[in-house]
Amino acid sequence: MNDSCNPTSQNHVSAQPRYGIDAPGFIQGFFLVGISAFLAGFFIPSFNLFGIHVAFLGSLLCFTALIPLALGTSMAIYGLRGKFNIRDLMLNMIAWRGDEQVLDVGTGRGLLAIGAAKCLSSGKAIGIDIWRAQDLSGNTMENTLRNVALEGMQGKVELKKEDIRSTSFADQSFDVILSLLCLHNIEDEKERDVACHEIARILKPGGTVLIADYIPTGGYAKALAAAGLAVKSSKSHLRAAYALMWIVTATKEGNL
Repeated sequence: MNDSCNPTSQNHVSAQPRYGIDAPGFIQGFFLVGISAFLAGFFIPSFNLFGIHVAFLGSLLCFTALIPLALGTSMAIYGLRGKFNIRDLMLNMIAWRGDEQVLDVGTGRGLLAIGAAKCLSSGKAIGIDIWRAQDLSGNTMENTLRNVALEGMQGKVELKKEDIRSTSFADQSFDVILSLLCLHNIEDEKERDVACHEIARILKPGGTVLIADYIPTGGYAKALAAAGLAVKSSKSHLRAAYALMWIVTATKEGNL
């Protein structure tokens, strides 16, 4: 790995980059449902139903409330700490030379693109997204550009508004393609396969792709293999993320 690669390093500036909280609406919803269920369970009285004394319903609701509360807490911890662990984990899976052309699919506020740029000397990282507000708090290209500037990565990071199912990039454009919590937003499974085939198309021979998502990555692995890539691994990294997380790693065999 390139000795200069330190994705956690920051310039000494008064303002710090902010990478947002993923799926904030879902987190709020989980906490709202959990708290509502707990309060309902706490205050619901016992009652008689067809002559049967019912006293367990309140306890059942309180117990059930733990599920959405646990999910919301897990997602919040991931947004605050876990995704930085996953970024570092993914970047450390690459044997960086420093001259790579890198693509970050679904860059959001630039976490992976900026991290990868810190591993480069003459190379460049491109982040693509459609910047949907519901996917990440403060999810705008302007906020991403602000993070790029705060991290001192101007000139090493470029942003483009592109859909990974059909990009403007030429065949074999990138040495490394990264994606974190993006492809699950493509709801149709066949369309996710299209995205995986596009990733394979624009990956250089000898290149590596890493896709991390909160859903099992077996489907991505199958699609990448069907597109001609060699899948190296597809496994869970829950402990690093503090949340549901799988990563699939694949390479394109051959040399340019």
